[in-house]
Parts: sequence; structure tokens; C-alpha cells
Amino acid sequence: MSDLVRARMGRLSAHRGMPRGKARAHSRIVQLLRIVLPLTMVGVIGLLAVLVGAHAIKRRAAAHQDAATPIRMVNPHFYGRDNQGRAYTLGARQAARDEQAFQRVLLQFPTLKLNVGGPKPSTLTADFGVYHEDTRMLMLRGHIRGDNAKTASFATDEALVNTRTGEVNGASPLASQTAMGAVASRKFDVYDKGDRVIFRGGVHATLNRR
Repeated sequence: MSDLVRARMGRLSAHRGMPRGKARAHSRIVQLLRIVLPLTMVGVIGLLAVLVGAHAIKRRAAAHQDAATPIRMVNPHFYGRDNQGRAYTLGARQAARDEQAFQRVLLQFPTLKLNVGGPKPSTLTADFGVYHEDTRMLMLRGHIRGDNAKTASFATDEALVNTRTGEVNGASPLASQTAMGAVASRKFDVYDKGDRVIFRGGVHATLNRR
């Protein structure tokens, strides 16, 4: 008689020797384990798949949030030269890339200095600015103040500066003060590094006597 047959007979004898109640309970446990163990394995695999998927989604969301977050700079400074080689600098307390247009830089309290190092430098300050890197145009808004080496100054609320040419155009009321007197107008244009200013619309001037 082979060992396999003997083993089977031994298990059969042991089973026959067990009480019927215990044998039934043992059979039920075995059947239950046959059902529960595969389900547990499936559940563990499903849970692992869910955890892996959730981690991947979180990583994608974090990457998307980082990509959508605008680049912010504290106390930035931009340097450049106009078409005639005159240097200018553009600084601000804070700057950020526009989320909708990457070429647009949003500036808080910008300061523009034109003709830096030249005989006739000028400075413009404002509450807010938008600098277009592709066209090099700077839009200034809010409490704009300007002055130059000629002791001339002006105040307005909106101005467009072409850093390529150094020209300044304004479509809002202007109040200007020079050594010759005060001038006010609804619009203005500044050319030739401030040597030529054109006042347009409702111009009022008060000249000083020498």
C-alpha cells in the first residue's frame, strides 16, 4: 500500500473518529474560508488600486496648481535701452506674471526711470502698472507722478509709456508744474525726452512772471 493511500485512509479514519457536530463545524469553517479569503484578497487589491489612483490624482492636481500659480517677484528690476540706446530701468515693489498672458507683467507701485545716466533723466511712479514684454509698452494707472532734471513735474491717473521710444501718452487729465508756470489739460503727449509736451483738450495755463 502506497504512502498516499495510507495518508488518505488516516485522514478518513480521523474524520470518522470525530464527533458529527465537530465535523460539520469544521466543514463550515473550511467552506467559509474558501469564500472569505478570495474576497479579502480582491478587496486588498482593490484598496491598493484606489490608493495608487488617489495618489496619482493628487500629484496631477498639485502639478496643475503649481503651473497655474503665477510667478511672483518681490522688488524686481528690469533693465533695457530704447531705440536710441538710452538706458531705462523699471522697478516695482512686487510683480507677477499674468495667468492669461505670459508676456504681461503686473506691477504694484512701479517706478520707471528713463534716460538713466543721461543729461536729462526722468522718473515716473504709479500705483499700478502692466508691462508688455513683447511690445515693451508700459501702462501706468493711479496717482501717476513724473519729474525730470528740468525741475518739471506732472500728475495724472493714466499714462502709456513706450519704452522703445521714450514717449509718454495720456488720456486722462494732467496737471503740470514747471519753472515757467502751471499747465492743466485733459490729454497730453510727451516727446523728445520731455523737451516737447503737447497739451490737448481744455488747456489752462498760468505763467510765472520773471
